[in-house]
Amino acid sequence: MRLSHALMASAIALWVGSTQSAVADFQGVFRMIVGEPRYMDPNLASDFSIYVNAQLFQPLARIGGDGQLEMLQAKSIDLGADGRTWTITLNPDYKWSNGEPITAADWEYSWKRILNPKVASEVAVFLSDIENAEAYNKGTITDASQVGIKATGDYTLQVVTGKVAPQFRAKLALPYLTPVPKAVVEQFGDGWVAPEHMLTNGPYKLVSRVNDQSIVMEANPHYGGKKPAISRIEMTIASGDLCTAQLRAYEADEIDFVTCLPSQDIARIQKDPELSKQLDPFPLAASEWVQYDMTNPLWADKRIRHALGLAIDRNAIVTAVSNGTARPAVTVVPESIPGGSSGDAIQGSIEDARKLLADAGYPDGKGFPQFTIATTANRGRPLIAQLLQQMWSENLGIQSTINVLEENAFRAWVQSRKTEKYDTAIQGWWSDYADPANWYGDLVLSDYRQNHFSNAEFAALVEKGNTEPDPAKRLEFFRAANKILEEEQPMSAIQNPTDLWMVKPHVLGLKHEGVLNMYHIEEASLQ
Repeated sequence: MRLSHALMASAIALWVGSTQSAVADFQGVFRMIVGEPRYMDPNLASDFSIYVNAQLFQPLARIGGDGQLEMLQAKSIDLGADGRTWTITLNPDYKWSNGEPITAADWEYSWKRILNPKVASEVAVFLSDIENAEAYNKGTITDASQVGIKATGDYTLQVVTGKVAPQFRAKLALPYLTPVPKAVVEQFGDGWVAPEHMLTNGPYKLVSRVNDQSIVMEANPHYGGKKPAISRIEMTIASGDLCTAQLRAYEADEIDFVTCLPSQDIARIQKDPELSKQLDPFPLAASEWVQYDMTNPLWADKRIRHALGLAIDRNAIVTAVSNGTARPAVTVVPESIPGGSSGDAIQGSIEDARKLLADAGYPDGKGFPQFTIATTANRGRPLIAQLLQQMWSENLGIQSTINVLEENAFRAWVQSRKTEKYDTAIQGWWSDYADPANWYGDLVLSDYRQNHFSNAEFAALVEKGNTEPDPAKRLEFFRAANKILEEEQPMSAIQNPTDLWMVKPHVLGLKHEGVLNMYHIEEASLQ
C-alpha cells in the first residue's frame, strides 16, 4: 500500500511532532532513587523522609548562606521587645495544592499536632522552646490552648517562647515544621497522605505512591513561589543498599541524581575522567559516633568508655569507608558549631587504653562480656561496625557481635530503646540549624538518639546557654558543656561525613542547601 506524498508528509510531521512532545515530556522529568519514606506526613518525618517531603511541603522560611532568614511561606517574622513573642505574617500567595488558602489556623493546628503526645512525633523537640510545649508533649498539661501558639488572624500566627530563646529564629526554617491541611487530616486521619487526599503547600504535589516501589510528583499549580522548571519527579524506591542502587542506576542513565556513593566505588569514581566531573562533594556539619547505653551497667565505669574511645583508629575508618572524603572526628560536636573544640578530646594511646581497661578489672579484655554493635545497613555503617569490632578485639581483647538492620527497622529499633536496654549503636547527627542548642540541647539533653546520658552540671550549662541572649556568654556555657560531654564520653566520635552527590550534566541549578544539605528540585532545570 502506497501513501500519497501529502499523506506521507502529514504522517512524518505527526511522527516528528509526537517525538518532540515525548522528548519534551522526558526533559521535564527528574528521575531519582530514594529510600522508602517511613512517613509521608511532614509532622512525623524525621529521617531521610524529609528529603522527599521537602519537595511537597515548605516551612516558613529558609536560612540563607549569610545565616539570615529568607522568607517562603511567611511574609515577615518579627520578634517583640520582650524577646519571647514572635509575630509571623503569612504570605497569602501560597495556597494548598487545590487552590484553597493556607491559614494561620492550619499552622497552629499543625504545630500543636506535632506536640500532641498521642501523635508521638519525633520532631516535637524542635518546638520545645515554645511556652508550655514540652509540658503538653509530655502530658503534664492536657489543654492545648495553654501552648504558646495562636492564630490571631487569617494570616497572622503568634508564637510565645517560655523564655528568651535565641535559637528559635533558626528553628522557624526547619523543614520539619511545615503545615498540614487541618480539614483534610481531620476527615481522613492517617489516610490523608494518600495521593487522592493529600494537599501540599510546596512546589510539588503527590500524584501517585506505590509502597516499596515508586513516588511520583508533579508541579503544584497553586504554589506561591517561582514555578518549577521541572514539571515532574519520578522516584523509584531502592531495594537493598540505597547508595549502591543509586549509583548502578545512575551509570545506566536511569536516574539524574545520586545522593551518596558506596564505599567500594568512591575511588573508582574519583579516578574516572568523566564521572569525576559529575561528583559534587559537600562537607557536612555532622558527626557519626558509637554510643553506649548509659543505663546499661556494662558502661558504668568511665574508664571503659575511655578505653574504647582511645582504641579507635579514626584515620583507618575514614580511609576505608570514604576513601578519605570524610574527616576523622575526635569530638562529637564538630568544631564548626560554636562550643565544639577538638582540644576537649580525650588523650591517650592504645597502651593507655589497655591500662584503663585493666584498671577497670579487665586486663587484656579477660572477663569482659561480649556485646553487640547495632547499626543501620546504609551509608557504610556496617563497614564501620566491622572495623570497630576488629579494632576493639585486636587492641583491647574484647569481643563483639554486629546487628545490621534495614534503615526503617533501625529507626524503629532506636525508638524502642527509650525503655529497652542495649549495648552500643552507631549513630549520627546532621545539624538541623547552625546553633549549639541543636547539639547540646536537641541531641544530648533531649536524648534524641536514646543515649541516656545524664549529668546535672552539663544540663544546667545547656539550659543557661539556651536562654542566654549575649553571644559571648552563651558560647562560654556551651564550651564548658562540651568539656563535660567529652570527659564523660557517653559516645565516642568517629568521623565528620561528606555528602557525595553526583549530578548529570544536563541537570542545572541543583544546589546544596544549608547544614542539612537539603536539595530543592524546583530550583533546578533540565537542559
